[in-house]
Amino acid sequence: MNGTHPGGSGAVGVAVVGYGGAGRQHADALRDAADARVVAVVETDPGAAARAREAGLAVRALEEVLADDAVRVVALCLPPGARAGVAEAAVAAGRHLLLEKPPARTPDELTGLLTLARSGGVLAAVMFQHRFALPEALRSADPGRFAGAVASLTVSRARPEAHYRQAGWRSDPRDALGGVTAHLGVHYLDLACQLLGTPRTVTPLARTDAAPGIDTQLCGHVVFASGARLSVAVTSRSPARFEQLTVLGTDAWMEMRSGAVTGEIDGRPLAGPARPASALRGEVYRELCGAVTGRSSLALAALSRGRGVTEVLDGLLGGSVLDDPRLAGVAR
Repeated sequence: MNGTHPGGSGAVGVAVVGYGGAGRQHADALRDAADARVVAVVETDPGAAARAREAGLAVRALEEVLADDAVRVVALCLPPGARAGVAEAAVAAGRHLLLEKPPARTPDELTGLLTLARSGGVLAAVMFQHRFALPEALRSADPGRFAGAVASLTVSRARPEAHYRQAGWRSDPRDALGGVTAHLGVHYLDLACQLLGTPRTVTPLARTDAAPGIDTQLCGHVVFASGARLSVAVTSRSPARFEQLTVLGTDAWMEMRSGAVTGEIDGRPLAGPARPASALRGEVYRELCGAVTGRSSLALAALSRGRGVTEVLDGLLGGSVLDDPRLAGVAR
């Protein structure tokens, strides 16, 4: 990507704040976008800044970026604990927000972000690109569709213990929120909340940590206001790469496995092939940019739809869990 970015003069300018793994994914998603372009990267780490420049991206200071009228969207590709101040500065400058997952560390923090965006008159979206893999029939927030359903979620993404014990934000729950559940299981947890509605009871059942508060394996159970029940198992301790969400309702069912969807609703089959993650991230940007320019509304990517998953993560990973006597025999 370079100064001759394929996005035309009418493309929405995006500043990517943070050029780690997530920031590079955002830049890749925007590489061939017709309706958005990367104006600049904000990165203080010398190595990451050098990688951005090698990719043909301008690296600029945050203050300079926020003063540039060519920037209309700020993509916060930072650890969860490092976002609040940048979000406040971006909204104060009138820039729309796109947050990398997980959307917030706590429900209260999410409420604060939504209030901030609303008071500043800007849009707030979240990079939960897997929502765009759902068939159209399942994209609307209708928890009644699967009222009383039983559901299961299994995510396995191999990571060495050292990945979570290394110096820096990944080993600090104040910055990272958690480990494998917050950063890899979170996508399918969000999908479950999109389909099943508002969580009412979240029960952690078993957990293994690589460092205090940084989980590498977790099992739990969620009961939703719709009466649906979800069993959760997430691990980075297996060599398997596996992602599956199965929802079994009384007159509808669906399964997403490694991005591919099968199921049935209202007597009609559901089917959808797996799509590349970069293409799905592009869909998030397409919806957000359509809303920024007034061509469409912000719907599936809206940050407000991240409340359910934020509450589930808070219940599974909250600090009180570490002192829960029910988990006294669980390895940490």
